[in-house]
Amino acid sequence: MTELRYSVRTSARAKHARLTVSPEHGLTVVIPRRFNRARIPELVESRLEWIRRAEERVAADREHLAALRAGPVLPKRIDLGAIGERWSVEYLAGPGASPAVRERPPGVLRVAAAAEGDAAVSDALRRWLTRKARAGLEPWLGQLAAERGLVVTGVSVRGQRTRWASCSSAGRVSLNRSLLFLPPELVRYVLLHELCHRVEMNHSTRFWQLLATHEPRARQLNAELAEAWRLVPIWSLG
Repeated sequence: MTELRYSVRTSARAKHARLTVSPEHGLTVVIPRRFNRARIPELVESRLEWIRRAEERVAADREHLAALRAGPVLPKRIDLGAIGERWSVEYLAGPGASPAVRERPPGVLRVAAAAEGDAAVSDALRRWLTRKARAGLEPWLGQLAAERGLVVTGVSVRGQRTRWASCSSAGRVSLNRSLLFLPPELVRYVLLHELCHRVEMNHSTRFWQLLATHEPRARQLNAELAEAWRLVPIWSLG
């Protein structure tokens, strides 16, 4: 049997065992609470070809991450492709411990802080990003839901590292603020994907058929989404 290094994570939400490969955590086996752990080696062995392809992709992703981390910590420009906004960022010396982020037209973001390199500045920029996501993504989701006669019971915006979005069985949708860095067609796909979970809370054949009625390019966009994290700057992920 092939020797592979992997970690195991138990998920209360998982109904079936699945494999994930990420630049940060490598190969992870996600299992339901009552899954027989003795079956994990066999599961891994059966997915060797998929793991090989995924690890090749992740190796390239790690190189990309390393290049990003070697650059400036704080941005000089912020491109929010999802909502068609571009901001140049100015850092100004200012009193006080809490950095202030102000929008100044046309397209200028001014950040007043005691120290430009302070981690608090990145935190302030991420809070601004969350506000932009609420203002830009929540109405978009609501419009798509209304057009399709679907009901969303609530919306939250966070800075998830592993999910672009999620939908609970109660109809509450959680959106990743990093969606703002994606092209509009990918964001629209993510929103439609979650809305379809209001009908099918799974990724069954029926789910994909339903999604295809709203977005015929769903499979292609889903594949593009797997690479889209490269568009997300490191400073926004804290």
